[in-house]
Amino acid sequence: MNENKHLSRFIKVLEPSDIEVKREDIYYREKYQEIIEYIKLLLTNSQELSIYKYFQPKGNLLININPGTDIIDYLKVIASNFYIRCIQLKESIILESPSDFFDNFQALLNNLDKITTEKSAIEGEKEDSEQQKSKNKEDKKKLIIIDQKKISKKYFKKQSLLSKFLTLYREKENLNKLLANNILLVWINYDYDEIIENSDGIYDLFDLLISIPLINDMERQQILSDFMEKNPEISFNLDSIVEHTKNWEVKEIYKLLKIAILKHYLQAELNTKSNEITDIILHLIESGEYIPFNKRHELLSRKKSQIQKDIKEKNMGEINKFKKSPPQEMSENSPEARIKELLEDIREKKYSDFMLNQLYENAASEHYNELVIIIDKLEKKEPLETNDRKILSNYPFILNESKPSRAQIHLENAKKRIDLIKKSFGKK
Repeated sequence: MNENKHLSRFIKVLEPSDIEVKREDIYYREKYQEIIEYIKLLLTNSQELSIYKYFQPKGNLLININPGTDIIDYLKVIASNFYIRCIQLKESIILESPSDFFDNFQALLNNLDKITTEKSAIEGEKEDSEQQKSKNKEDKKKLIIIDQKKISKKYFKKQSLLSKFLTLYREKENLNKLLANNILLVWINYDYDEIIENSDGIYDLFDLLISIPLINDMERQQILSDFMEKNPEISFNLDSIVEHTKNWEVKEIYKLLKIAILKHYLQAELNTKSNEITDIILHLIESGEYIPFNKRHELLSRKKSQIQKDIKEKNMGEINKFKKSPPQEMSENSPEARIKELLEDIREKKYSDFMLNQLYENAASEHYNELVIIIDKLEKKEPLETNDRKILSNYPFILNESKPSRAQIHLENAKKRIDLIKKSFGKK
C-alpha cells in the first residue's frame, strides 16, 4: 500500500466526467481515424472478430507526431466518449525526482490497476465495498498516455525511457504483468530518430506505429478559416498567414491568434464589428515574439553551427600564429603557454547535451579512426603531429572534456548511434 502510494505521485487520474475537452475543440485529421478505430477494437474485445484469427492485440499503441498538435486533447475526448479513465504522467513530480521515476517505471506500470484504484479511493470516490466489487468486475480498460514531450531524455541522464520500456517488456513474464492491468497504453513520441534506433523491438510490443504528418497548406487554411467563422469580429489576410505559418501545428496557430488578439486589445481595444489583426500577427512571427517549435529547432541548429564555425576559425588562427611566430617571440611567449591559454579558452565554452551529441556524431562520421588515435595520444600525453592538430582543430569540444577518456566514450557512443541508424536503413 505504501509503495503504491509512493508511485501514485507520478500519475493523475481523470474520470470521464472530469474531462472538459469537447469534440468540436479538436482539429480532426485523417490519421486520427486510425487511432479511434484501433481503440474501438480494443474496447470491443470480441474474439469472434475476424482480425483475431491473425492478430492478438496487446493494447500498446505508438504514435509519432510533431509538437504543437492537439493529440492529447483528442485522446481525452476518446476517453470521455467511451467513458474510460484517462491516466497521465505528472511532469512536475517527475522533475522533482527523475531518477526515482525512471527506476520505478516498471513497478508503476505493473501495478497500475491497484495504484489507480487506491488513488481514486483516497481522492474521494464514495462507494461501498459491494458496489466497488461490482464495478471492478465490469471495469473497462483504462487509457494511459505516456507523453514523451513531458519526459525528455535530459531528465534521465540521456537514458531513453522508450528503450527501457522495450527492454523490460520483451520478457514475457513482464509483459503478462503489464497486460493484466487491463490498460490501453498510448505512447506519444516526437523523435523519429529514437524510433529508428529502437526499431528492432518496437513491433514486438506495440500493435501499431501510427505516424501523423505535419498539417499542410490546405489544412492550415481550413484551421484559420474556421477560426474566422467562429469569431466573425476578428479578421486577417488568410493567404498571408497561411504562407507565414509553414511547418506550424494546430495549437501553435491558435496560440498565435490569441496572442495577436491580446496585442490588438492592448493597442486599440476590441470592437464588436471588425478587428483587423494581420499586421500584428506578422509582426509576432517576424520579430520572434512568438516562436513555434520548428523555428526554435532551426534557431538552435543555426546557433550550434555558428559556434562550431567560430571555434574552428579561432583555433586555426591560433595554430597559424604558432607556425608564423619568430624564434625571439617563442622564448617570451612559448607554444606551451599559448596552447594552455587556448585550451582554457575552449574549456570555458559550454554545450547543451543535445548539441554535444550532435558534435560528436559529426566527428565520428568524418574522422572516427583518426580521432581514436589522437585521443589516445592525448591520454598518453604524446606529441601530436601536424595533421593530428589540423584534424583536432575541427573538433575543439573534445578538449573540453575533463579527461581524454571521457571524449573517447562520447565518440564511441556517437559511432554506435550512427551505426544503428545506418543498419535501420539497410546501409553498411
